Amino acid sequence: MRDVFYTIVVVWVVIQIYKSFVRPKSNQTQRNTTRQEGDVTINTNTNNNNRNNDQGEYVDFEEIKD
Repeated sequence: MRDVFYTIVVVWVVIQIYKSFVRPKSNQTQRNTTRQEGDVTINTNTNNNNRNNDQGEYVDFEEIKD
């Protein structure tokens, strides 16, 4: 039973390693074909519902010596 478990774990690890090497190459080629060298893009999250805009307000104060 232990041998079956170890075999499944080893196969899973090998598959994960294989996927990690295959995916970045395909994503990199897609990025290079859609953008030219030197182009700058900024990806932002347009969903503002999760943003916390309550940062408080600035209060200017003067120190009073007694």
